[in-house]
Amino acid sequence: MIEIPTGKPRQSGVLGFSLSTFLRLSPSLSRLIVVLAALVLSLPCLISGIPVAGDGITHAQYQQHFSDQFWAGDLYPRWLVDSNKGYGSPVFLVQYPLPYWVTALIRPIVRFSPGPTRAARELGVFCFLALAAAGLGAFAWLHNQFGPLAATAGAISYITLPYMLGQEYLGVALGMLSASVWMPWALAACDSLRLTFRSVSLLGIVLALLVMSNLISLVLFFPLMIGYAIASRETSGISLRECVASLFSALAIGLGVAGAYLLPFIVYRRLFDISAFAFFSPGMQLSHNFSFLRGATLARPIIDVAVSSAAIITSIAVCYVWRARKDAGRVYMLLILASGVTILIPGLGLALVRASGLTASNFVVRDDFPERMLAVTLSTMALGVLAYSSLPEKAIKWQDRALMLAAGGSFVLMLPWSALAWKAVPTLATAIEFPHRFGAILEIAVAGLFAAAIESGLRRLPSRGGVRCPTIVTLVALFVITSGALTWRTDWLWAQGLRSRRAYAFDESRDVDFLYRTYVPRNKITAFAELLGTTPDTYSVERTPVVHGDLKLVQGQGTVDVISRRPRKVVVSYAASENSVMRIAQLYSPLWKGVLLDQPSYVLRPKSSDEGLLEVPLVPGHHELQLVFELGWPERCGFIVTGVSLLVVIVGVVIELCAIDRKPQKRLDGSGG
Repeated sequence: MIEIPTGKPRQSGVLGFSLSTFLRLSPSLSRLIVVLAALVLSLPCLISGIPVAGDGITHAQYQQHFSDQFWAGDLYPRWLVDSNKGYGSPVFLVQYPLPYWVTALIRPIVRFSPGPTRAARELGVFCFLALAAAGLGAFAWLHNQFGPLAATAGAISYITLPYMLGQEYLGVALGMLSASVWMPWALAACDSLRLTFRSVSLLGIVLALLVMSNLISLVLFFPLMIGYAIASRETSGISLRECVASLFSALAIGLGVAGAYLLPFIVYRRLFDISAFAFFSPGMQLSHNFSFLRGATLARPIIDVAVSSAAIITSIAVCYVWRARKDAGRVYMLLILASGVTILIPGLGLALVRASGLTASNFVVRDDFPERMLAVTLSTMALGVLAYSSLPEKAIKWQDRALMLAAGGSFVLMLPWSALAWKAVPTLATAIEFPHRFGAILEIAVAGLFAAAIESGLRRLPSRGGVRCPTIVTLVALFVITSGALTWRTDWLWAQGLRSRRAYAFDESRDVDFLYRTYVPRNKITAFAELLGTTPDTYSVERTPVVHGDLKLVQGQGTVDVISRRPRKVVVSYAASENSVMRIAQLYSPLWKGVLLDQPSYVLRPKSSDEGLLEVPLVPGHHELQLVFELGWPERCGFIVTGVSLLVVIVGVVIELCAIDRKPQKRLDGSGG
């Protein structure tokens, strides 16, 4: 066993020399190691683009339209005019924009050839940048407290633990992956939080980026951030009142900076019916996305291996918890592990879900996703418990306790034991949609605990039952990462991406935004789905012709012709001898309005056809009609709020820095100057 005392590293043999050498490495080299780890993980995406798995196809389609409109001059595409085979989509009224903005800005740098695979390959580059930035953020956070070796190990574990690697990265959960970039940066800002404009503004900007990455992730992450900041206030040297004031001031700044996205989202969210998506796709219901085990899936070798690995890792953790200390913390950790182990009993999880009343008794689950999620989250939780138990009593900080509480709470909220609690808050449950989103909170907490365990193992600290050497914790972490990769089959996806070298090809004739169920009226979803060549209860799509603003008179007599067509504006010339109705091949939305250019005060109010398309009543005569997708004051005010917030931040920081520079400096002899 190698023990390195506090102070100068001990050099014993080759391994001792390598550890002592690493501890003297500059942080720049440590950061390079983290980036190289992200590069290795991202090689398939860099070569072949994002995998055709999870939400990859949807994000590639979104990115195709977003980037095209962005570089055509629509700097914030809210209406994707060519989405849904040319019928359009208002999805970016609520969809987070940051990953798509970043990927759009990548285009002139990477210079991929125009074609159907461009968006997928650009998103592959984004995935690398996101993984690298997440690792660097974790290193920045952990290096505030630990040496380069522990901070590097914690950062690499953060981007390789099963939830991020399997669900966010290779599952192409783009918003959650982007949010995972900013969470460690926020915790790093909390370590040095002060009630100063510069400190509060820094955290506020990070929170704004988190909001525009994934608003739900901010809602889940904010309680951990509050607890962590309060636990770190002694290190920061601020009072509880100052700490809370700083946090909520930063939140106010963050919401203000994100106003361009957030204000229209708040105002127009009522145009989206999230429950309709779950209605037509039962597998998307919250009750289907808990972590549980069914007896039928035990016949699958991959599930047997995953569950067995989780049981072994949990057994190791239980042994160390039992030996570590006799206090309330041990009871808490044992209860958390017990809550996961009991769900390994086949059928118990489903029984708990049924008992909560979240779903009907005829419970159908689409695949073995719940079993895989249970195995990887239980293994990750066991690693966190083992790492915390390895910390000597005197080495445990309040930050470690906050991370342990967050990890345990997040884990339980992913299990069917919490189904009754989710049932009690239906609005929040519908918004969060997937309990496994808490896996991101579990993972960042465990990465922090793992780094703390490595650091304490490298120091000779008196402990009873603690693990002085990081070998055991490291081996278990490697076991968790490896078993998680096998559970999600990320090894196969990684090898397949390198072997095939074929990116996802965008196909206009199959371009369907499956969130149409949320923004098309429920009584017209079936008819609109037929136009798209699909049905509301399936993901299969037929190749059907693509429309590009086709229009015709469906009532009355006359002629109609398109003069110009832009993402949010269509100008039409028509001649009608009587009151008529024109149908345009764009989805109806109450935000569309028509204005006669020769009579600007005359506003025509479009209606929805039986298929959910745009129908405009026409007055007799020869006129030019302008149809505008108008967001009105929410969009204008949102941009104003963002601009003012950024201006306040810049001016406030400059004033604060100037004030610091003007402060008189004391002379070396102690006299004023």
